[in-house]
Amino acid sequence: MEFQSVINHMNDHHQAEMAGLLKKFGQISDPKNVKLLAVDAMGMDIGYDDSKSFRVEFPQKVSDMQKDLKNAIIELCQSVPKTLDIASVEKEIQAFINEFGSITISSLHPSGSVVCSYAPLLKHNGKCYIYISEVSEHYASLKANPKNVEVMFLEDESKAKSVILRKRLRYKTEVSFIERGEEFDKVFDSFVTQTGGAGGIKTIRNMMDFHLVALHFGNGRFVKGFGQAYDIIGSEIRYVGGEGNPHKMKK
Repeated sequence: MEFQSVINHMNDHHQAEMAGLLKKFGQISDPKNVKLLAVDAMGMDIGYDDSKSFRVEFPQKVSDMQKDLKNAIIELCQSVPKTLDIASVEKEIQAFINEFGSITISSLHPSGSVVCSYAPLLKHNGKCYIYISEVSEHYASLKANPKNVEVMFLEDESKAKSVILRKRLRYKTEVSFIERGEEFDKVFDSFVTQTGGAGGIKTIRNMMDFHLVALHFGNGRFVKGFGQAYDIIGSEIRYVGGEGNPHKMKK
């Protein structure tokens, strides 16, 4: 099915937006004579420099071309300026963290092997903690190598537009063990309030082989889609790839 009216509209009114798509997804820094050649449920074929073309795919297939094609194109075009809106990215990172009640942990065991695991995530006053048992593999890792830890927040596969587009956020992390006392009580009280305390949460509070561990995030990376990766260096967020897709494209 052809949509010539859509093609004509894009060519008459949105050449700048299509040039932005070529820069973002194709590493094409200064495209000339940009025009939409074709569009289908999977994406758009954009021509440039008179004889060249580049395929820009939608994050997911358009299920109803009559109803949803327009919105798919708008969303794709709007992603270009949003990519460089660092203030919005910073807010998105915090909102993404707030979605999680657990966190994935990579740590280094005293034996030298790498341990990948997860733990419940406790949040209090803008800080993140985990609550772990001495029985868990990562307990020995965190005790032995508290400055050699990495954590990741990974979008649920069922919520992602594609399995290769799962939003993720990871940090180089240092950990510190919190003794039972005022800070422990405030953090765990907040945890009970946030979760309702069911499912054994109140019970494990009094298990003395469980420990509260503070997470101190260092540098990291946030990836939210194709051409949308950001390095987190201290308090600064930097778009990866300058003005275009950081990946090497086949010519």
